[in-house]
Amino acid sequence: MDSAKNLSTSFSTMRNLAMGSVLALLLVSLAAGFLVYRAYENSGRRVYVVGQTGSVAALSAPTTETHTAYEARNLVRNFMLTMFGHDQYTYKTNLDAALPLIEGRGGRRIYDGFTRGQVLQNYERYAARNVVTVDSVSIDLNHRPWSGRVYIKQRIFIGGEQKEPLPLAAKFNLAETNRSDANPYGLLITNFDYIPYNPQVSREELQALKEQEANRQRALLEAQRSSGAGVPAAGDAPTSPAAPSGLPAAPAPGK
Repeated sequence: MDSAKNLSTSFSTMRNLAMGSVLALLLVSLAAGFLVYRAYENSGRRVYVVGQTGSVAALSAPTTETHTAYEARNLVRNFMLTMFGHDQYTYKTNLDAALPLIEGRGGRRIYDGFTRGQVLQNYERYAARNVVTVDSVSIDLNHRPWSGRVYIKQRIFIGGEQKEPLPLAAKFNLAETNRSDANPYGLLITNFDYIPYNPQVSREELQALKEQEANRQRALLEAQRSSGAGVPAAGDAPTSPAAPSGLPAAPAPGK
């Protein structure tokens, strides 16, 4: 009787141990599967494909990074200065710095225009250089796709002689991309296209111009009073010259 009872107790104990082992093995398998999934997810976030314009995430994770209008304007300003401002010595270096800031198709179109126009050959032939001044950059980050416009003046020097400034304007979109040494802004210029040079004056700039004109007229009246001259009648006060109209248009798209 005692041996049968001991055998039954041993069997129950072994059964309980076996069930506990199976349960523990199941829990370990679930934990291992979860850890493998998290490791795969995290490793995917750190895998990048290296290209000519920088590194691109192979499995991109959602980003909460924000871009400011100040950063976008710096990107566009730097692109215009390096893409269009150069001479025979800085031509290749500046293009290498500018092309990673614009999508491949848009960059090739501008470069092909330079090639057709023999820009580098003319630099070497006439000892010329092109100096770019950025007049204004407007950026709209409130609506997607982000967009903007840029207005520049190109001053061409041949030897020591400066030619008449050439205006150029363009519209574009901005797309988010990965930051790299070649493009630290994390933004890429897309849909770059030339437009007529007709910069818009903001409300603040228009108000400032009106205030400057009012101050100028006030100073003229005070100077006339102090000199004892007659005060001109209302509406006869001298005005500033009218701004010229019909500014030259930028090259047509693709030219």
